[in-house]
Amino acid sequence: MIECTVLQNVEVAPGTYKLATDLAAQGTLPLPGQFYSIRCGGSTTPLLRRPFSVHRLVQGRGVEFLYRVIGPGTSWLAERRTGDPLDVLGPLGNGFSMEAEDLPHAVLVARGIGVAPLYALGEAFRRSIPQMRLSLLMGARLKQRLFYREELEALGPVHWYTDDGSEGFQGRASDLLDHLLVTGVLPPRCALFACGPASMLGDLARMALKHGLRGQVALETHMGCGFGACLSCAVPLRPQSLQKNVRWPKPALQWSEDGQSVYSLVCKDGPIYDLQEVDWDEWLA
Repeated sequence: MIECTVLQNVEVAPGTYKLATDLAAQGTLPLPGQFYSIRCGGSTTPLLRRPFSVHRLVQGRGVEFLYRVIGPGTSWLAERRTGDPLDVLGPLGNGFSMEAEDLPHAVLVARGIGVAPLYALGEAFRRSIPQMRLSLLMGARLKQRLFYREELEALGPVHWYTDDGSEGFQGRASDLLDHLLVTGVLPPRCALFACGPASMLGDLARMALKHGLRGQVALETHMGCGFGACLSCAVPLRPQSLQKNVRWPKPALQWSEDGQSVYSLVCKDGPIYDLQEVDWDEWLA
């Protein structure tokens, strides 16, 4: 548990805020994909903390978060001002694997606020693997919901998409990905990194399988505690596709008695998973 200080809290789009804190000076530095659990209230209401992925790690300034106001917790957070204290836990969870240096091109795919953890990853790639090419697919329901244009375009070429076709490609992220691969805009050898609604991620997983692409996803789900006690963030995985390594061993797997199915706690084993690791059909059923 850490008490940090708000450095800045600004509205970057209607209902969307960027919160800068001095967390980088308070302890372990986070990795892209990890998150912090923030107490969003001055009393027991709201009772539960809220999870926020790391959006940026700014040298000498701290950790930044990007969030959308959707309820009483984030409404309270939007009212914080420079100098206000925050009660946080973290960094929690695992981070993106940066072992994509054997691939020449990384494709970051987001919808709405899903861009938050991917921006940190894009900046990390820019710092550690400057020769890697970056492309971004960013979408929303309609043109008015698109935001963060200048920031994203600073990372690399952005392909915009909207459900209604009011800007960019009309359709889903997976359809745009397929179009860009078929037309040769994206190379056949690239790595996908995505964050957004589960239905979008499931579609991307199927499209990646079609084109023989590998990738990772940052899952968005409700969390009660953030450290594996409440079991509220369980997600089904495909046993034959489990990915574990020394750094991220998945300590919270929950197996069925017959060993044929397995659930993972996103707060402990995630929120980053291999694109083909999640049982999308079971999770979305």
